[in-house]
Amino acid sequence: MPAGEPFRTDMSCTECSRNFIALIDLRLEGNHIVECPYCRHEHCRVVIGGEVTEDRWSSRAQRDIRVDGRNVWKAGDQPVMTTGVSAFLRDRWLNRDDG
Repeated sequence: MPAGEPFRTDMSCTECSRNFIALIDLRLEGNHIVECPYCRHEHCRVVIGGEVTEDRWSSRAQRDIRVDGRNVWKAGDQPVMTTGVSAFLRDRWLNRDDG
């Protein structure tokens, strides 16, 4: 990923069970708030050292970085061209069962 480029990530909303895509600026360390474009549910991510960690947070007592609504969109809104292998892997990842 080129330095300074926003990180494009697929997300799944725990409230409405829909998938969406968000751009997260990895140059900004801290707690990022990503709002679901379908139901407005807030998802919290932590960026440290230019990477999104597995940590999640819910306390609003710290410095928050709100991801701009222009950087979040519904998964079906983007006409994306991809290979069959990429589509298969993305589908498997988004529909995995970690439990």
